[in-house]
Formats: sequence, structure tokens, C-alpha cells
Amino acid sequence: MLRNWKIGTRLMLWFFVIAFISTSVIGYLSYSEGKDSLETESFNRLTAVREMKANQIEDYFTSINDQVLTFSSNPTIIQAMHDFSHGFKHVHSDLQISSGKLDQIDHRIIAYYKNEYLSRLNKNTTKTVQLDDDLSLNKNTRILQDLYISNNPMAVGSKHLLDAADDSSDYSSFHRKYHPYIREYLEKFGYYDIFLIDSETGNIVYSVFKEVDFATSVSNGPFRHSNIARVFEEARQAKENQFVCIQDYEPYHPSYNAHAAFIASPIFDGDNQIGVLVFQLPIDRINDIMTNKENWANVGLGESGETYIVGSDYTLRNQSRFLIEDKEEYFKLIKDIGTPEETIQKIKNFNSSIGLQKVETKGTKAALNGKSNTEIFEDYRGVPVLSSYKPLEIKGLNWVIMSEIDEEEAFSHINKLRSTLLFVFGGIVLLIILTSFWVARRITKPLKHLTGGAKQLAKGNMDAKIEVNGKDEIGVLALSFKKMQISIKNLFGELQDINQNLEKKVAERTEELHLQKEMVEEKNKEIVDSINYAERLQRAILPTIETIKANLSNSFILFKPKDIVSGDFYWMDIQDEHLLISAVDCTGHGVPGAMVSVVGSNSLTRCVKEFGLREPAKILDKMVELVVETFEASSGEEVKDGMDMALVSIDLKTNIIEYAGANNPLWILKKGSDEIQEIKANKQPIGKYEHMKPFTGHQIQLEPGDCIYMFTDGYADQFGGPRGKKFKYKTFKNLLVSMADKPMEEQMMLLDYSFEDWRGDLEQVDDVCVIGVRV
Repeated sequence: MLRNWKIGTRLMLWFFVIAFISTSVIGYLSYSEGKDSLETESFNRLTAVREMKANQIEDYFTSINDQVLTFSSNPTIIQAMHDFSHGFKHVHSDLQISSGKLDQIDHRIIAYYKNEYLSRLNKNTTKTVQLDDDLSLNKNTRILQDLYISNNPMAVGSKHLLDAADDSSDYSSFHRKYHPYIREYLEKFGYYDIFLIDSETGNIVYSVFKEVDFATSVSNGPFRHSNIARVFEEARQAKENQFVCIQDYEPYHPSYNAHAAFIASPIFDGDNQIGVLVFQLPIDRINDIMTNKENWANVGLGESGETYIVGSDYTLRNQSRFLIEDKEEYFKLIKDIGTPEETIQKIKNFNSSIGLQKVETKGTKAALNGKSNTEIFEDYRGVPVLSSYKPLEIKGLNWVIMSEIDEEEAFSHINKLRSTLLFVFGGIVLLIILTSFWVARRITKPLKHLTGGAKQLAKGNMDAKIEVNGKDEIGVLALSFKKMQISIKNLFGELQDINQNLEKKVAERTEELHLQKEMVEEKNKEIVDSINYAERLQRAILPTIETIKANLSNSFILFKPKDIVSGDFYWMDIQDEHLLISAVDCTGHGVPGAMVSVVGSNSLTRCVKEFGLREPAKILDKMVELVVETFEASSGEEVKDGMDMALVSIDLKTNIIEYAGANNPLWILKKGSDEIQEIKANKQPIGKYEHMKPFTGHQIQLEPGDCIYMFTDGYADQFGGPRGKKFKYKTFKNLLVSMADKPMEEQMMLLDYSFEDWRGDLEQVDDVCVIGVRV
């Protein structure tokens, strides 16, 4: 189609295409390189933030570890542990609480639990918690909870501001002594709560904030299945005081089912463990580190970047930036990706995503498996992000840190670059079109004048005006065309004279060629007739299929000559209950091969009929003599033509076979076997051979159902298949094994189909002869 366009249009098009491709390639490479550089820079920045925050968190937990060890070894805490345990044990006897007064205490405690504690707790649980679930029945527990919780004049959340209850118990005396000191320590280091737990009973004999876990037993009380109970039990098993253990965040009833984590160390007095010191870890300190006190931009995280920690349960361990900055959009996004409504409601109740927001992304899975990397994938909101992740090294916790920024923000600069490139590209394309149009007109204008003259000349106007302007290539072309016009005009007259003579000579030559064509067709017909006659003669020397089937009913012969006549042939004879059968491959194919096949067939027949031979090995030895004698007698010189063959004698009564082969083996497939047994042939032909030895005979006992196969090399050597390669003997064997249970006639059809399917449109390379017999 392009060839039909005018040259001006084509020139303009090619100028445009070349310039367009060049500009497009440069623009694309610039954009691609810029994007790769920006992606690398973004990942480097995220990794730097990740490493900084990982170091801060790991240092923070190292600091907590050191603090809990130091505080548990503090003499004041050791003495406080003794005193609080003593005070807890004797508070009832110290105060001489009557049964009536105990009823008043129970009334206040139950009212507090119902009106304050359970009403808030049940908003954050899926299963309603009943009073009996979390209320302790221990008498000392009820007395202390009344003194420091239900009858504490301080408001909820400020119970820790009471230095001591107004009573005469030793416990309150000890509380007045130690509480300000421990409370100051808590406030200085920002812990959520501090507990002293008696090693023997598991009683929480002291806590700073006086939540409902105060004075209960973590061994047999209402919170015995919580993570504070597990961290206590682990610390109680310690044999020395330099021991620290930690329990990860999980919902904790006394903190209104908010997620809580605990770190503990045993308290030893000498060699005796007397208690366990437990810190309830603060969430605010971890949040401040991970959110950079909500100043994400100051550490290079822009408007959508954040760093966060994920635990082994695939939930957050610090607050989500998006919950802090845009609650409405955050809840919309997590709802769209299928977050359960129950989880969303809990996040709203707590105003926290810690322990609730699932972050089961490609990055968290890899990091929890110990891998560190940078990748792009969808985050917990379903938004594509650039992420840098790694496991945190915090003893006792399987946490990972993620440093991420939205892909849209990370690539915002490259998107601006893309817009700029497209704008510039559009301008360049417009300039290219205008320039191409102007250049094409400059080139094609003189060509149009020359074309007009050429058209006049083509119409027979030998006097058409040819203008010659300029000395450039087009000017030279016009001058040459003018000279050609003059030459044509001179030649035109001469051609008219020559034309008359030429027509006469053409007619004479055409007649001559017609006669030669008839002679060639006649000769070709004679040759084809001769070859067809040779084919009928060759068929005449081959045993008929009816003869073979009459003696070997369970057999087949696949015979496929490459040409009309074949260099392969098959032969059969019966002598004294012994059936001789052979597949023979003569040198060459077509007419030469067919001539050799006549010699081979005649030699086989003479060996059996004239010389009375029955053993295949002796027959082959005699054939060598007869074939060599025939060729040398006919030509008077040494002839190396010959044949490869496999010859088998079958005892039709006993199923014993004898085999000898010249280069061609015998394959035996036993009934029920999936492997072919190959009987090797002698590596020598039937014909002239320098190192000729007597042929080796093989005798094999066959059982009913066993199959034998003889063949020439034409089947395995055929080229074909999807890559145009040889079929090969291994494939040939596998094919025979695959259809071993098929009737022999069906085997022949499958062999023929497989051969033609493999050959496809390629030429058959050689004659094919395959014989199969089932005894």
C-alpha cells in the first residue's frame, strides 16, 4: 500500500517516523531512568528510616530490660516485696473486719464492677463478661480493692494519686512508705503500670494504678489465663536474678480489654526468690518512636509514609498514621478491603489500631520468615506502597518493622516529569510534521516536473519538454533523462525494423521448443513406465500379505518405499515346520536400491532352496559369498554395495527362534513387560567387508504372547516433529512398548500414523520396513 503513495507523502512520513522514534526512545529512556533512580532513592530513604527506627525500638527494649533488672535488684523493692506480702496476708486480721462491714465492702466493690468496670469492658468484647468472671472471692482481695479502688476518693484513672488509705493496717502503712517512690519511677520512665507479685501465692500484692487486677492472684484468680499470668509463671521458674522475660501484646480485661504487654524479672533476697517484678509496657513510648511524635515528614516520610511494627499475629504494635490523621478515610479503606465490622468497631472504641489492625501483606509474611528486603505491594489499606522491611531483634518477641510510603506519592515527581515530557513531545512532533512537509516539498517539486515529462514520453510524445534546473542529484537525473529521451527517439526507428525480423525468429524458435517439449515428455513417460514395471517386478519377488498371514496370522509388515521402487524388502520361506522371515535394507533406495534388493532376495532363496541351509547365521555367511560373487561377476571389479538385515527362524511348534543379524538387531518384547530386550547383530554387512567374521547365531525360547520386531533404519532416521529432528530408536522403542497390548494389525496402523504425524510436511528420507510377529 505504501508503494502507491506519492514520494512527497512518503518522504514526509519517513522523516516523521525517524524523528518520532528517536524522540520517543530518548523520552522513554529519560523517563525510565528517572523512575528507576527515584525508586532507588525512595527505597534508600525508607531503609534509612527503617534502620533508624529499628535501632531506636531495639535500644528502647534493651533499656526496659536493663531497668526491670535494676529495679528488681533494688534493696528498696526487695524490702517492699517482703512488706507488701506481709501486709496483704494480714490485712483482714489487722482491720478486724466484721461480717457486716465485709458485706458493705462487697456492696461497694460490686457496684464499682457493675457501674464502672464491666460497663466499659463489655463495649470492647465480643462475649459479655459477667461479674463472677472477673470478681475475686478472696477476702483480703476484696478488702484491699475496696480500700484502694471502690472506696478510693480519687477518680477513675487517678486512683494512683492516693498515697495510702485512711486505715490502721500494716498494708496501708507500707503503701504510704513505698508507693510515692514506685509511682515516681513509673512516671519518670513512662510505664503503664508496675506490679509486685508474691512468688508463693501469685497474689498481686501491689500495683501503681490500682486496676481490677490489683490484689488478685495470677495463679488461681480471675486473670490466671492472661499474659501477665504467663510472664509471672515464666519469671517464677528462674533460678537466678539476672533473668528477664516478656509477653507480647494481647487483650487484657483489667485495662478494659485494651492490648497490654508485660516484662518481668524475679526478685531475689539472697538466694531465695520472694516475688516477681512486672512492668506493663506503655504504648505511648512505642508510638512516639514509630510516629516520630506524629511528625512523619521530619524523617522524610512525606504525606503518606509511616513506620510501624507488626507482631507474629500479623497485627499492629503501634498506631496507624492514617487512623491518627484521617479517621474517616482510614475506616473507609479498611472496610473496602473486607475488614470485619466487629474489628472496625473495636478500633473506634479504643481509638487505636494496636493489636486489631491486620497487616498480612507480602512484606510482613517475608519479614516474619526472617527476610529483609525492599518491594512494592499493597499495604493493609489495599493501597500500593514502596516498602522496606526487616525482623526486629528483641529477645522474646517476634516483631518486624515496616517502613512504607504510598507509590503515588513516591512517584509524584516522575509523574510530573512524564507530563512535562509529553507536553514537550507534542511540541516536537508538531515541529517535525511542519519541517517534514517543507523539506518534502523542496525535494519533490523538481521531481514532479520531471514526472510530467516522463508521462508525456510514456505516451509516445518523443518531443516532450524536459526541464533541467540545478546541478544537484535531481538536476543530474533530469539531464540524464533528457539524454535518454534523445536515445529512445533514435532507437525507436531502429526497433521498428528489428521488430519484423524478431517476430519471425520467435515463431521459428517457439516451434522448435514445442518439438523438444514433446520429446522430453515422451522420454519421461518411458522412464516412469519402466520404473512402474520395475515396481511390479519387485512386488512379485516379495511374499504376499496373504501368504504371510496364512503362516503368521498374528503379525504385520509396515512397508513404505521412499520412491516408486524400494531398496528395503522383506522375505519369508517355510521349511520343515521352520518359518524363516527377514527385513533387509539394501544400499541406496529407488532404482539402484531395488536392483540390489533383487540380488538379496535371490541370494536368500538360493541359500534355503539350493544349499538347504536352515540356521540364520549360516544363511548369512553363505549370502556374503553369493552377493560378493554376483557383484564381482557382473561388474568385473570390486563392489562395496551390500545390505543390512535381521533374519529369524521360528519353530512353529516349540516357539524357539533362532536369529542372526548384519548390523540390524532383533527386538523382543515379553508379554506383560514394559522393556524391550535387544539381541545385538554382528557389526558387519552382507557384502564386501575387510574384517568379515562368521555371523553369530542366537537361540531364544519365546512364550505365547511374546512379540519380536525386525526393521530397517528408515523409521528411526526420519526427520520431523516440532524441531525437525530424527525420530530415533529410543522413541521407536517407547512407541512399541506403549502399544504392546494392541492387536498386531492395530500396531501397524499406529506405527504408520505416528510416522506420518512425525514426518509432517517433510520429505521421507529413506525406505521403511518394520516386521512385527506375536507368537
